[in-house]
Amino acid sequence: MIITYSSMKGGVGKTTNAILTATNLAARGYKVLFFDLDTNNSGTMFFTLGIENITETIELKNVFESLSHNNIERYCISSRIKNIDIVPSHLNIFKLRGIGYNELQKTLRGYKEKYDFIIIDTAPTYDNLVINALLAADLIITPIKFSSFDFTTSKFLEKQIYDDCESQAGKWYLLFSDWQQKYVAFPNSPQMQFVSYFKQNFPNRILDVHIPRANAASDYTQTDKRLSTKAKSSRLAQELAIEINKLVNMILGEASNDESKWVERF
Repeated sequence: MIITYSSMKGGVGKTTNAILTATNLAARGYKVLFFDLDTNNSGTMFFTLGIENITETIELKNVFESLSHNNIERYCISSRIKNIDIVPSHLNIFKLRGIGYNELQKTLRGYKEKYDFIIIDTAPTYDNLVINALLAADLIITPIKFSSFDFTTSKFLEKQIYDDCESQAGKWYLLFSDWQQKYVAFPNSPQMQFVSYFKQNFPNRILDVHIPRANAASDYTQTDKRLSTKAKSSRLAQELAIEINKLVNMILGEASNDESKWVERF
């Protein structure tokens, strides 16, 4: 299964959610490939931190080389996380912004059997590389926060999906990021007003997943602190672990709240 994380707005948690999805799946024993199309390179940094001679390795093995040669095996590396390989990001990918729409599908062809899941992280933009990632996906996820710009960029992305890859429209979903549970009881709060607005304008596209506003997410990607559904030091970190488990359960076709399927720590 190929999962693409795409958003035209930066800072919504796209890469963090992509990382957490990959690590949760890997903790369940699935073999995962993380394909990093985001030139910001946060996913690459997370998965390769501490690997010996990684800077030199990435000059030879990266997304630019992989897409240029339509090959995964020669240009991916084992990440520091068990069960996860990565095709690292590289600035040379800017040279490929005019590539054909199906190059990523060609590149991934033949490797779907090797990996249970392929997670694609994209840059916060809309170009041929993003279209490649959308067309290759079995599932497209756009994290959203509570702002007018999140709404307008989501509407724009929806239109572009219908215009450029209509066959993928039924695979596109949104999930709420930066969620604050304390506002749920206040329907007139900005958060809940935006929730209502999004649900009215994107019917049947909002996943029942609420990624909490928490330092736990940045702690995870910046300090390598693990998440746990039984975390006692931080309620928000615990909630984040639970919500990612719910998301992965949905991806696997399980009941989202089936705790027997959750990964305790990842």
